[in-house]
Order: sequence, then C-alpha cells, then structure tokens
Amino acid sequence: MKFLLYPELEARLKNIPFQEDPLPLFGRSFDDFTVFHLVDLTSTSNDIYQIGYLSTETTNSNFSMTFPFINLTLDNKTFKITKITIHRNKDNIESLDEFEIESIDLERLFVRIDQEETPLNILRTKTVAIIGMGSGGSLLALYLAKTGIKSFILIDDDQLEVHNIIRHISDLSQLGRYKTKAVKDFIRKRLPETQIKTIERKFVLHTRADADFFLEIFKDIDLLIAVSGEHDVNFAINDFVHINDLKFPVIYAGTFDGVKGGLMFKVDKREDDLCYHCVYADTLTYPLSDGDPQGSIPTTSELEKKIVYDRTMQEQLAQPGLGLDIDNITLLLSKFCLDTLLKGHEHGLYHFPFNFYLWYNRTILKPDSEEIKFEGLELCYYEDLEKSKECPFHGNQVGSDSDTDKTEFNR
Repeated sequence: MKFLLYPELEARLKNIPFQEDPLPLFGRSFDDFTVFHLVDLTSTSNDIYQIGYLSTETTNSNFSMTFPFINLTLDNKTFKITKITIHRNKDNIESLDEFEIESIDLERLFVRIDQEETPLNILRTKTVAIIGMGSGGSLLALYLAKTGIKSFILIDDDQLEVHNIIRHISDLSQLGRYKTKAVKDFIRKRLPETQIKTIERKFVLHTRADADFFLEIFKDIDLLIAVSGEHDVNFAINDFVHINDLKFPVIYAGTFDGVKGGLMFKVDKREDDLCYHCVYADTLTYPLSDGDPQGSIPTTSELEKKIVYDRTMQEQLAQPGLGLDIDNITLLLSKFCLDTLLKGHEHGLYHFPFNFYLWYNRTILKPDSEEIKFEGLELCYYEDLEKSKECPFHGNQVGSDSDTDKTEFNR
C-alpha cells in the first residue's frame, strides 16, 4: 500500500487542536484502496472527498462512515501516526502497524526542468496576461505554467459549452463555468502555487473607466498574448497599447478557417516594432488557397476573410478542425512566448529570428520563397514584416516612395 501525505495535512498534524475525536480526513483513494492521498481536514476541491478519520483511539464508537474508509491513529502527545486501519467492510478490517507515509515535496515540481538552458529563476518572476481562453488559449496557459511561469492573468467572458470540450483542456464536469475559472482550477490542481487572476469580461474600451481598469490590470505584466480570434479585440488591444505607450510585447495568434493553418506575430513597442494595423494594411505574398494550381497570392483583405472572426454560434459549430491541429500551433506559440520572455537572457531554447510566422497543416502550394522549412510535421513560413504607410501609428515612418500596393482595412 502507498500513502502520500500532502503539505496541507502535514502542517496541521504538527499542531493539531484535538477538541473533538475523531476528525474527518479528506483525500483520494485509488486502485481498490491500495493508493491513498492524505490531503487535509477539509474538502478543497470536487475530487477531494472524505476517505476516513483521524483519531487518538484505535477504535472509536463515533465512526459512522460508509465503508470502505481508513482510520489514522495518532499518538495523543506527539500526534504522529502510529497505526493505520483499513475498514473495507464491517467484517474486513486490516490493521497496519508497519507502514511508510511519503511526504509530498512540492519544491520538486520543477526539479527536472530547472537547468541553465531553461532558466526557471527568470521565468518564475514573469507575469503573463492571456486574452482568450478557448481551445488554444487554455492549452497555452497550461503549457506556459508548466515552464515555471508563476503569475497569470486570464481574460475571457465566455462560458464552456458542450461543443468546446473536444478541443478544450476542460472536461464535461466544467460545463457552464467561465472558461477562465475552469482553466485556473485545472492548472492549480497541477501547480498549486501558480498565481492566477481571472477577468470574466471581454476586452472592450467603451468608457474611460474601461481603459483605467485594464491599465491597472496590465501595469506589471511582462507579456500580453491575444488569442481571442476576434479582430475587434485585437485592434482594441493594439490601439490601447500604443495610445498609452505601454512597454510590454504583445503576441497575436489565431487559426484560419477550418484550422487549415494559423499565424502568430509579435509586436514589441520597446523595439519600435510594427503593429496590428501594419500587418492588416500590408500586402503579404503567400498562398492561402488549397490546391489552386495557379497558386493565388491573396491580398491582406483576402487573408482577413479566411481568418473567420466574429462568427455566429451556428457558424462556429460548422467549423471543422482537429484539436491536435490547434495543439500543434499552440506548441509553437508557447516557444515563441518563451523566447520573447527570455529576451536578453542566456537560454538554450530555440530563438525565433522573425516577427511573423505562418503555419499550415493541409496540403498547399509552397510560397515562392527561400524562407520555408518544416517545423515538426507542418510547413512553416516566416518573414520580418515592415511597417505600413497605411498604419495610423507608423504610417509617417514609412517612405512615400514605396510602390507597394497597400490595402486599407475597413475598421
């Protein structure tokens, strides 16, 4: 038998006030009562339930629990566990005088990744805000939390519905909950010391109070990631950052219609970088068609039509795309975020040299560019995009002699 003692209960056992006897014991039992998690004296989550009692008596007439249950007998002076009795049923009682209880050391959670090439001491100081807790945003939050980032702000006003579950990290038991709160609980079950603030509202700026609210929320963050899949939200984020001269990088990411592919790009105002307006006012030269023998080169306005944002519920339900497709781009996005957070520090992770990346998971005609390679099993195309003369923030920085055809985005 295996007994695992969680820090919460271990701390209480050192100074437990025995005003009544017995005390209920909450935890988990697995595998036909052969593995026990001894968690606490209270229920801390839905998967923690009463599995037994703490008592200073070997037998106690106050026991009144449905079988099976366990009784931990404590020394009434030291409060150390001296005996464990397993009550499988009324007639099947097993007493263990020799046993080993393993203390769970949460400091060992990151011991296998705490290396020079993945500087945990740096990542533990970072705060990341993520707007959008859908299939990509929820997995992104989990991936980044597992790298050691300790502080998160999760923003979304949406609630979990049945059709979300097949691609979300949450399960059916979370239906109806805000995605932010469900993701928070999911992460904290794995990494209980992770600090997660949730905001159950959409990023909209109708009033000065809205702007002041988000200025306060973002005042100490190191990275903002926009994965809501909505153009209006992304433009609002971009304008908010530039108008208020906020000095943190923003990464935008999303998928194309049917999850045939996706894109991610970074806007870093500290580097006097381009912005969301620049990307969606420029003419990009890469194909987005599936199997067109001529290899059409759409303008950015055509690209916008393929990134289907602001869909109705019926339109969303009609969108195909596997969870593994979303997971794959989320892996790349997670590494892109880490490289951004570790800028200026020595690390052994992949360095992303460009500011714009496209990713495909369907057969397409390759772009006429040397900047192509395979990342994993998917075709990845990238380039350093330049500022656009149509951009309201950077247009005056672009030479007027440019002969590139620009397409204005109708906001």
